[in-house]
Amino acid sequence: MTMNPIHPRLRPLAREAAAKPSMAEITALQARAGVAARTAARGAGPAIDRVLDMSIPGPGGDIPIRAYIPVAAPGTVVAFHGGGWLMGNRDTFDAVCRNLAADSGLAVLNVDYRLAPEHPFPAAVEDAWAALCWVANRGVEHGLPTQRLTVMGESAGGNLAAVVCLLARDQHGPKILAQALVYPATDARQEAQTLRSYAEGFMQRGADVAHAFRTYALDHGASPTDWRLSPLLAPSHAGVPPALVLTAECDAVRDDGEAYAAKLAEADVPVTCVRYMGMLHTFYGMRGTLDAAAVAQRQVADMLRAAVAGG
Repeated sequence: MTMNPIHPRLRPLAREAAAKPSMAEITALQARAGVAARTAARGAGPAIDRVLDMSIPGPGGDIPIRAYIPVAAPGTVVAFHGGGWLMGNRDTFDAVCRNLAADSGLAVLNVDYRLAPEHPFPAAVEDAWAALCWVANRGVEHGLPTQRLTVMGESAGGNLAAVVCLLARDQHGPKILAQALVYPATDARQEAQTLRSYAEGFMQRGADVAHAFRTYALDHGASPTDWRLSPLLAPSHAGVPPALVLTAECDAVRDDGEAYAAKLAEADVPVTCVRYMGMLHTFYGMRGTLDAAAVAQRQVADMLRAAVAGG
């Protein structure tokens, strides 16, 4: 008998997801409502000394952000939520960002970038870059430490974090000390083996990944080889910040993250890649119900804190 590789705590979630329609079978509004409901059910994160909701100027209009500022924070993390570039916002990422601020002692900027299909590629990239530049240039006006910057992102947000690191290198932008990428999507060609191995029965379907890439970019004329969409395919990865890449064993985009870590290593970028066994896509946000989520969140916090201390 074949062993079920999914962690026992996650098996009910996988069964529940398998009984629901795929992303392609529901509207973006329905998908967003589902994410909001699931996130709200997980509970709030810890209190932080100062939490500011505001908007900052962006290329397509104001970008909502939420800043979490612990006392004497030595640096700032610019954080990008997941959701396939179609779902999620600063509220669905709130608990993760609160935990990151509490665990690391760093300020965190939670960026509510524009979503597809209303705002297709490269809108999310433009907003992510604008948020990074705003922190570097204007963050001090709001109590954010701007001299030691790092980035992190989950899933689609991991894609954006990787892309802004490449942009910062190429455009001589703000200095980024480290990047933490949690199961990032990095290759819109969608040729990875795990897209087939974990296509069904593992919460996120392979078809969901395809739908996200289509709705965000490919249906709007973007090339799957554009490195701003597929950072794995950048001409060079040399000179980007040191990285921590976390992947989930039972995840259709596992190969994307691990291939990206390998590319960084080939370019002599210091990188640590950790595969969380038995985990599914989205496990990172399940702190409070899943021990591995707390371990992963603390691993990200520890790495970013160390990068700021050494910067």
